Parts: sequence; structure tokens; C-alpha cells
Amino acid sequence: MSSSREAEFRLGAERGDTPLLPSERVWGFWGFAYANSALAVATWVFLIGGATALFVGPRQGICAVVIGNIIGVILAASSTSLPCGKYGLEQFTFLRSMFGINGSRLVYVLSVVVLTMGWLAVLGLMCGRALDNLDTLVQQRPAAAGDGWIVTAGGLLAIVLAAAAAMRGPDMIRRLSAVIAPSLILIMLALMFLIAQRFSIAELLAMPPLQPPFEDPHVNFMIAVEINIAAGFSWWPYLGNLSRLCRNQRTAFWPNMVGIFGAASLGETVSLFAASTLGSSDPTTWMRLAGGLGFGVVALSFLALANLTGMVNILYTAVIGLRQLAGERMRAMRWGLLIALFCVIPVGIVLLLPGIYDGFFIFLVWTSALNSALAGIGIADYFFLRRQRLNLRHLYAAQHASPLRFCKGFNPIALLALVAGFAIYVVVFNPQTLAHTHSFSFITASLPSCLLAGLVHYGLTRALAARLGWGGYPPRNERTVEAAGLGAKGYSND
Repeated sequence: MSSSREAEFRLGAERGDTPLLPSERVWGFWGFAYANSALAVATWVFLIGGATALFVGPRQGICAVVIGNIIGVILAASSTSLPCGKYGLEQFTFLRSMFGINGSRLVYVLSVVVLTMGWLAVLGLMCGRALDNLDTLVQQRPAAAGDGWIVTAGGLLAIVLAAAAAMRGPDMIRRLSAVIAPSLILIMLALMFLIAQRFSIAELLAMPPLQPPFEDPHVNFMIAVEINIAAGFSWWPYLGNLSRLCRNQRTAFWPNMVGIFGAASLGETVSLFAASTLGSSDPTTWMRLAGGLGFGVVALSFLALANLTGMVNILYTAVIGLRQLAGERMRAMRWGLLIALFCVIPVGIVLLLPGIYDGFFIFLVWTSALNSALAGIGIADYFFLRRQRLNLRHLYAAQHASPLRFCKGFNPIALLALVAGFAIYVVVFNPQTLAHTHSFSFITASLPSCLLAGLVHYGLTRALAARLGWGGYPPRNERTVEAAGLGAKGYSND
């Protein structure tokens, strides 16, 4: 193979066109753990910790953070990190095995296009809020009510800078993480030090919630748990495309416990204390109020910059998926142009719907209604129906030549399971109104959604898929099925 052809092939693998061989993957255990930690302590932990403080005080809040995150992260990573890390697959190419080629495109639109664009807008607006509070602090003027031109301009600038960085690929992600993550950790430690100087541990733990919506504290606690389960599940659209860069599936899974769970829980706990003591769920307000001019200037400056790490990561992984699912015309489009076009709608949200920032926790919990069902389907399909074996030729074959064609490229069984999981979530707990059933106080909404979606997918697939010739599932009485096509040995190194 010529050097130019080899370079083109490697670029295609990096951007998801083909599976990554073990020799092409860049992360070992500690490399991925560090990258995960850098992602987890990005500015969204401030938002999640602040949202938790609305419903519970620090004592219950710490429990909610730990319980919610461990549930969400384990289920999200099991359904994405393990298969993508084993085979080096782009995540939404992997989803063809359960949803079909066109079905995976639909899931991409729902879970990445809609949600990632919302995340980009929220984080961009947070950058704008940080710059606005920085201006307020330096000018020593009263805080402005509402979102002024600085918030809007800062949000737009953050999106532009994130797009420019994402055009550079995964190496830029590592470079940003190396600078931003340690800086944010130092800010968290300084923030905790300032809080500890004013309050004892007993006083901190006795702080009340900021705005509890219900008289029953148990209901408020379960909403806080649900918010943090949603935080764990919010990684579902992105973990697979990060894990495919890991050297094996163990490396793809366990660092999530160190980074996505451990670092996020620590950051959210600090944020929970800050929100409770400073009386606001908005992180940009804490930085202005916590430690005077010097700390405020440094903290708000880093907070504005720190949004870039998270924005670049989710933008990069989202556009990789878009290239795989939108056809040859879009795949042939220049990488930079594709990223720029993806950012058009987030720019519109910043300009027209800046209120999405103040309703952050509602947006976050809605994502769990979708992601919990997707995780349940993924676990049922990969572990129980396919027994952790994938046929790579089926995944990359043309639709007409693959059993993954299902019904015109859609798997009605998986889509029905997705609807069932989403519906039971909203019945048990409505994120918009906070209306809930009695059972929500004991089982949350994410767990019934995940379980029901998985059971519906498993049961209907067992009953119908073999008769209809769908999916290429192994016979039920086979204990092991060797991966066909490109071969498991080339892509699995466990």
C-alpha cells in the first residue's frame, strides 16, 4: 500500500469509516482514565451539582450523586464501551446490529443531533455567563438581570472555538484535556477550601435544599437521584466513540469507573456544597461570590475556557457518527465543513433560546428517558442475543446484502422497545412537570425504562427475528458463535 493510500486509510479509521485495529488505538488504561476524568470534571459537573442542590441538601445530595452516577455509568458503559472497545467500532455503526442501517440513523438523530446540539448550546451559554460575571466582577457593577450581549457573544465564541478545535481530531482532545482538567481540579479545590473556611462539616451537611418542589423529602431525594442517573446516562451517545480508541475492552470499560463516575462524583459534590452555601444553582455566580476579586477573575476565566474540552469531545464524536450514517455524499464532504454545518443549530439556540441554560436539569432528565431505553436494548442485544459476538461483514455490508437490513433498514422490534422504554419513563416520571407515580419513589424512572426496553427487545426478537430472517442472530441452542467476516482476532485483543 502506498504511503498516501495508507495515510488515507488511517484517517478513515480514525474518523470511523472502518474498525480500528489494536495497533491503531491510542489509549491504555491510565490514558483513558485520565481522558475520562478530564471529561467528567468539565463544567457540566458544576451544573449537575447545582441542580441537585435545588432538591436536597448536601447530606442527601452526596448519596444521590453516588447512587445515581454509578447506576447510569455502569449501564451506559456496558451497552457501548464493551462492544466498541472490543471491536474498535464506531458506535452508531455498531447500532446497525440492533436497529438496522436506517434505524441507527434515526437513533443518531434522536440521541446525538438533538441532544448534542442542546449540550453545545448549554455549555456555550455557560461560557457566556462566565464572561458576563467576569465583567460584572471587574467593573464592580451590580449583576445584570437576564442574558445580555456578553452572554450571547460569549456563547457564540465558545461554539466557534470548539468547532475549530474539533477539526484537529482526537489529538487536540488530549492536548486540551492536559491543560484544562488540572486547572478545573485546582479551582474545585480552591472553592472547597474557601467554603471550608466559612463552614464546618456539620454545618455543611445540615444545609437545606434551595428550592424543594415537594413536601415529601423522599420524593425530592429520588428526583435528585434521577438527575444523577441522567448524568450517568448522558454519556451514552459518546462513550462508544471514545472507547473505540482503547486497546481492549477491559481498558474501554473500567476507566469509566475512575473517570466518568469517580471524578464526576467528586466534582458534583464540591458543586453541591458551593450551591448550598452560596444560594444559587448557577456555577458562574459561585465563582463571582466565593472568594473576592482575585479568585473570581481566575476562576471565571478558566470556567469560560474549560467548557471547550467538553464541547470539543461531544462535537467530535457526534460528527464521526454523522459521517457514517448520512451516506456517501456527506462522507465525501470536507471534515471542517461538516463540523461547521453541525454547529449552525446550536448557534441558533444560543441566539433564540438562551433560557435553555436556566432549565438545564429538565433538559438533562429528558435525555435519560431516551438513553436509559437505548442502554437496555443494547445490553439485551449484545450480551443476551448475540452473546458478545458481532459479524463485522454484516455491519459494513450494503443494506440489501446484509441480514441487518431488517425491514427496509429499520428493525421494528428495537424501535418498539425504544418507544416502550421512553413511554414508561414519562408515565413514571414526567421531567417537564415533575409529575410522578408512587412507584417512582422506590424504583426511579430510568431503571424501569431500561428494563422494559431490554425485555421487549429480547422477547420479540426471540419470538420473531429468526422466523423473519432478521438480524443474523445465532441459534438459541448454540453456546458460542465465532465472529465471521473480518475476524474477531483482528479486532478483539482480549
